[in-house]
Amino acid sequence: MQRWLKLAILSAGLILAPLIAPAMAQPAAITLAPGVVETPIKLGQGEWAVDAMLTMPAGSGPHPAFVLVPGSGPGSMDLNVGGSTIFRDIAWGLAARGVASIRFNKRPTQHAAAFKALGRKPTLDEEYIEDASSAAAYLRTAAGVDPKRIYVFGNSMGATLAATIANRNDLPGAFIMAGSPRRIGDVLIEQATYGLSIAKDDKERARAEQVIENGKRINAITPESDPKEVIHGSPVEVWRTLAAIQPVEQVRTLSARGGRVFIAHGDRDYLITESDWLAWQPVANLPGVTMRRFPKLNHIMQEGEGKMTFEEYRWTRPVSSEFIEAMAAWIKAAPAPGH
Repeated sequence: MQRWLKLAILSAGLILAPLIAPAMAQPAAITLAPGVVETPIKLGQGEWAVDAMLTMPAGSGPHPAFVLVPGSGPGSMDLNVGGSTIFRDIAWGLAARGVASIRFNKRPTQHAAAFKALGRKPTLDEEYIEDASSAAAYLRTAAGVDPKRIYVFGNSMGATLAATIANRNDLPGAFIMAGSPRRIGDVLIEQATYGLSIAKDDKERARAEQVIENGKRINAITPESDPKEVIHGSPVEVWRTLAAIQPVEQVRTLSARGGRVFIAHGDRDYLITESDWLAWQPVANLPGVTMRRFPKLNHIMQEGEGKMTFEEYRWTRPVSSEFIEAMAAWIKAAPAPGH
C-alpha cells in the first residue's frame, strides 16, 4: 500500500518524505582513532564567543584542515540529527585519515537567549560567516596544521556559503555538499509545490501554500523592502544579503585565484535536487573544480536506499565512509596553486 508523505516546515524550507524509511543494514559506527586528540576551544570574542572543538590527527603533521560549517536552523558542534552526530562523525573520520578540523556551536543556538533579549534574528554573517572565519584564523596558527591547506566544508546553507567564506579569508578552497546556487525563493517554491502534490489534508496543503507564498515574497524583495520584516523565519535583511552572494560567481572567483572546489550532491536528497545540481553546471569545467554525485547519500551524508525519507532525520546512523574518504582524498591531493 502506498504510504502518504509527511510535511514538516523547518527553517531550511519544506521537508517532504514518506513516513517509513527503507530498511538497510546498519553501517559500523565511527569511533575516535588511536592518537587522535580533541581539544575544546572558543571562537569569536566577548559575549558572542562560541564553544568549538579542534580535532587533530595522530602525528606531528603539518596536517591539512577543514572548517566545518552547518546549515540553517539550530546546530550544536556535533550537528546532532536524531541519534546521529553528523559533524562529529566527519571530524573523527577525517582525523583517522590525517586531516584536522574545527566544528563549532552555531551562535544563534548557543546565544539564543541573547538574541531573544535583543528582539532580533542573527544576520547572515553572525549565523555563519564570522565564526567560520574565526575557526580559519585559529587553524592558521594551530600547531600541527598546514596554514596553506585550510579549507571550508559546508553542508546545506553552509555549502551555499562555503566559497564565500573561503574567498573572504583567502583560503585555498571549499568543499560544497548539498548546497544550492539558486534563489532561495525558487528553492522553497519547488519544495512546497511538491508538497501540494502529496498533501493528505487541508492542514498540510495550507502549510505548503504558505511556503509557496513565502518564496514569492522573498523573490519580490527590493531595495525599498523593510529590512526588519520577517519572512519564512528570517528578516528581509538576511534574504537580501543571501541573494547578493551569488554562489556560482563565488566559485568563479575562487577558481580564478587558483583555488580548488569540490561540489558534491547526494542523489537521494529531496531538499537539494536535480535542479540545484544543474544550476552548478556553469562552473563544472573551471580550473580546480570537481563535481561528483553520490547515489546512496541523503541530505546529511548518510547512506540509504530509495528516496530520502523524513524518518531518516530520526536515524542513529554514521556519515558515509565513502563520503569521508572522498573529502580526505581531495584535501590531501595537492595544495592549491599559488599558496
